Amino acid sequence: MTLPVVPKALGNLRHVFSSSLLAVQKKPNPLGLKPKKKIVCILVDGMGAENILARAGHAPYLAAAVRAGAVGFSGFPSTTSANIASFATGLSPGEHGLIGHAVYDRKHDRTLNLLTGWDESTDPLLWQPNTCVSELSTAAGIACNVIGHAEYQHSGYTMATMRTANYLVAESMRERFDRALEVMVSKSESISYLYIPELDKYGHKFGWETAGWAALLEEVDGELRRLVGKLPTDAGVLVVADHGMMDSPLERRLYIDDFVDQGGLVDHFAGDTRASYLYLKQPDLAQGFTEQLNNQQEIFTAVTGTQAQAANWFGPIGPEARDRFPDVILLAKSNITLFHSVFTKKRAFDMTAHHGGLTSQETRVPLVRIGF
Repeated sequence: MTLPVVPKALGNLRHVFSSSLLAVQKKPNPLGLKPKKKIVCILVDGMGAENILARAGHAPYLAAAVRAGAVGFSGFPSTTSANIASFATGLSPGEHGLIGHAVYDRKHDRTLNLLTGWDESTDPLLWQPNTCVSELSTAAGIACNVIGHAEYQHSGYTMATMRTANYLVAESMRERFDRALEVMVSKSESISYLYIPELDKYGHKFGWETAGWAALLEEVDGELRRLVGKLPTDAGVLVVADHGMMDSPLERRLYIDDFVDQGGLVDHFAGDTRASYLYLKQPDLAQGFTEQLNNQQEIFTAVTGTQAQAANWFGPIGPEARDRFPDVILLAKSNITLFHSVFTKKRAFDMTAHHGGLTSQETRVPLVRIGF
C-alpha cells in the first residue's frame, strides 16, 4: 500500500517561536528572521490557509499575505495539542511526545485528553519533559509572555508547553491585542505568544462555513491591521495557526465499531476524528489487521504505527511518544469523521468542523511575517 505523500515542510510551524527567540538574540534561525527587539507570535486556533482564502472578503489583509506565499504547515496530526506543543518547544510531535488529541495512558489504563484531561495523576513535566522555548527565553534574560484567557493560565497543558512564561490575562480579543501592543511598545526585549481560540471553538460547534465564523475571521483581520498600524520599527509580528478546519455534515460522521471490533483486537480507540488511533490487545497483529481494515478504502486509509513512523509523519520518535504510540492509525477520507460508540463522547460527535488529518485544508496554515 502507498502511504499518503506529505509535504517536505510538514511541521515547520515548530520553528516559529524558537526562531523568534533566536531573532531577538540576533542569532541565525530556521525561518531566517531578521533581528528584532520584540516579537509577537499570534496563533489563531483553527485558521487554516485554505479557510482564509475561502473567506477572503472577510480577511483581505490575511488573504493577500497567503496569496503571496505566506504559508506554512502544521505537523501531524493536525490538532491543537500536538502543534502548539511543537510551537512551544521547537520539536516535532514524535520528539515532545504529545502525539495527538487523545492517547492511551498505559500506566493508568485510560484514554487521556492531552488538552483538558490533566489531573493529579498526570504530571506535565513527565508527559512533556523537553525544554520549552519559554524556559530558554527566561534563562537568557529575555521576557517571554503568554497572552490569553484566564481559564488556560494554570492548566496542565500550559505547564507542559509554556513553563516560566509571564501569563498576561485578557479575555476579549481586543483586550488581547491591546496587551500585545503594550508589549511591543515597551523597551524590554521579549517574545510573546498571543492565543486566539475563538475561531476553533465556533467552528467545532457550528462549522467554519458559516457567517458567524466569517465574522470572527473578520475581527481577527481587523485587529491585526490595527496592531500593524502601530508597530514600532524594533518589533515584529508573526501570524500562524495550529491547523485548518473541515466541516463534516451529519451524514458523513460515521461510527466504525463494526469495522474495527472484528476479532476483539481493539483495546482502546483514541486520536482525533480525522486521524483515529487504535491500540490493540495483540500489537504484533497490527499488520494483518491493517490489511483487513483497508477493505474500507472509501472510508479511511489504515496504516500501522510502524509505517507512519517510517514515513516520518511524526518526526523522530522519542521515548515518551514511543510509549503512547498507536498500533494502527485510520486517516479519514474526504470530509468523513470517525467515531466509536464506546470510546467517543457525544459532544465530539455533535461537532461540525474537524481536523487531525493530512489534507491540505487541515495542514496548510498561514505563516505571515510583518516588520521583518
